[in-house]
Amino acid sequence: MFTTFGNRGTMHLGLCLRVLILVALTVPIRAAQPAQETFTLTVPNGPTSTLSGSSVSLLCQVSPLFNVEPLEVRWYHSSNIHSPALLYKDHKIQETPVVPRYRGRVSLTGGMERGNVSLTLERVTLEDRGEYVCQVSSEQWYEKASVFLTVNVTGREPVLSVAEARGGGGGQVNVTCSSEGWSPQPKLTWRNKDGAEIRNEQEVLNTSDPQGLVSVSSWLLYACSYSDWLACTVSLSEEAKREGRILPHIYTAPTAVPGVYKEALIVTLILSLVIICALCSVILCKRRGSMWSSSQKSRNRSDQAELGQRPADQTELGKGPAETEHLIKGAENTVQTPTEQRAAGEEFNLEGAENTVQTPTEQRAAGKDVHLKGAENTVQTPTEQRAAGEELNLNDWHHVKIFKVNILLDEKNAHPAIRINKGKRAHYVKEKDTEKPSRTHLHVFSEERFSSGQHYWEVKVKDGTTEKLSWYVGVARENVDKRPAVPLTPQNGFWILSYDKEQGFHVNTDPQPPITVAKLTIVGVFLDCDRHTLSFYNVDTKSLLYTFTDVKTSNYFPLLSPGRCDKIPIKIN
Repeated sequence: MFTTFGNRGTMHLGLCLRVLILVALTVPIRAAQPAQETFTLTVPNGPTSTLSGSSVSLLCQVSPLFNVEPLEVRWYHSSNIHSPALLYKDHKIQETPVVPRYRGRVSLTGGMERGNVSLTLERVTLEDRGEYVCQVSSEQWYEKASVFLTVNVTGREPVLSVAEARGGGGGQVNVTCSSEGWSPQPKLTWRNKDGAEIRNEQEVLNTSDPQGLVSVSSWLLYACSYSDWLACTVSLSEEAKREGRILPHIYTAPTAVPGVYKEALIVTLILSLVIICALCSVILCKRRGSMWSSSQKSRNRSDQAELGQRPADQTELGKGPAETEHLIKGAENTVQTPTEQRAAGEEFNLEGAENTVQTPTEQRAAGKDVHLKGAENTVQTPTEQRAAGEELNLNDWHHVKIFKVNILLDEKNAHPAIRINKGKRAHYVKEKDTEKPSRTHLHVFSEERFSSGQHYWEVKVKDGTTEKLSWYVGVARENVDKRPAVPLTPQNGFWILSYDKEQGFHVNTDPQPPITVAKLTIVGVFLDCDRHTLSFYNVDTKSLLYTFTDVKTSNYFPLLSPGRCDKIPIKIN
């Protein structure tokens, strides 16, 4: 019996050992995976958007995937490269040196053992928008990539108003729509009561306040109506939009009905007839006085002799009847109105009784020797009014192309990897082995520099059917910092329009507004030094792409880049 028990014990012990060995073989063993010698970072192609006050994740992943816990991870805003928003080092997040406004709001998303180094930012504010750099470093290698964050702020309800259309004609009115407090730049859309979008005869103006919030305004000429309303919608997306509506007629008060309008028109016509009759009576009296003064010429000469005046013939002096009457000081002179006395004292020549009745504006112009060329002048639209006030209509490509200038590229001021042909054509050649392609800016400046006036030039960015990988055009201020680590931003003196095959068209603002272009062969660049604006145009469609409104510096240098690793040329037209 003892022997049986011993055999059974041995059998149980062997079975337990086999089970333990099987469990040990099936349970995964987490081994310390060595860091890769080289790696790259993967980030989103386009900007990451979020609402103000919410949380957002800025995605960043190492490739190939491996455990990055032993490495250093650094996130920083491009405007402050020396102070990070988050620093992971020695297997933990460091408290210093971190920008104070990010403390308590940033963390790593998790999954570092799988190569995920994404940043989570909580309670997002408008100040947080812009370019963020994700940098991962090992002892042998480091890499970094940029993620753009846009913060969406929904603005106020649109405010609409109606005014008399000056120059619209045909019963049209000028309808205005404005809204404040948006980020980034919103889209403004006019629609009629049927929901159809109205595209013609409208203008849109965008301005930014010191906090970076955008205000948008638009003007629209529309047929006056008492029943067909107009809708103005300002939106960032379908979820973030505001709408206002208005009836496009001038009298919006409750008493402003068609009958009241007709009564006011009748009263105005009666008053106009009374004024015209009174003025005709004055003109007729003046003509009779002129005839009477001619028949008494000898008597007038006698009166002048008694006053010590030398007789003067009207024809010799070249004076009209009104001026002769002003010299005659007898009691027979006709009585003049104050307007006629001021005109005579200012040597204003009333040329006959057939002069048309003047408005107060025309009277002031006459007192200032301003010649009004007829009453048939048309009333100006808002665009024409700003143009008359020496403000160019930037939406009209034909209005700015007349300022075209000749631009030559300066080969002495070009990146070593750029070759210049005849001062007009630029193309990329292979860079030196000592240069790091991902760490340098590749462009060439022009020989010309501008400090005042208006200047327009064109850059051909596509030749035939061959598409370039990348390029950018724009202007830079004098003595810009040319170090490779300096971002190409307006704060650093660069204002550019860029194209990248992966990201499409964009300008280097913060945030970046969407720019949709179906076809682009030639870029038009218009620089207004006096008004500090820089505009880009699609010459193919003769349309405005984007306008920088705060381009302030003493000297401007045009610049362009033919792109990197792309030997297709780019040239000045």
